Amino acid sequence: MNPNTTINPMRFVKTLLASYIITVLLMFLLAFVLYKMKLSSSQASLGVTAIYLLSCAVGGFITGKQMRNRRLLWGLLFGALYFVVLLLLSLAVSGGLEGDLKNMVSVLAPCLIGSAVGAVIS
Repeated sequence: MNPNTTINPMRFVKTLLASYIITVLLMFLLAFVLYKMKLSSSQASLGVTAIYLLSCAVGGFITGKQMRNRRLLWGLLFGALYFVVLLLLSLAVSGGLEGDLKNMVSVLAPCLIGSAVGAVIS
């Protein structure tokens, strides 16, 4: 079997973990900037979206480098998994679904787009 057609699950988990570490670090940086500059909630929301996009792009890039074949598909899979984990963490913390479908799509879209772009350019 060609090693570039399957992914080692542990490498995939490590890539996902790296993306979440990037997310946490950038969220702390965003919180500091929000505190110091007193930015509006719309600016904060834009910052969070940019963080999801960037974190997933990094994860998609790493996944694309690992796979070499069907990088777009693997990138989309990475973004979907990133979103599912984020959704599960949100459910665990809040105890239920907060918000509507529009809010969920506004998080899912940057995850998928970022990871797909990262995988394709890898």
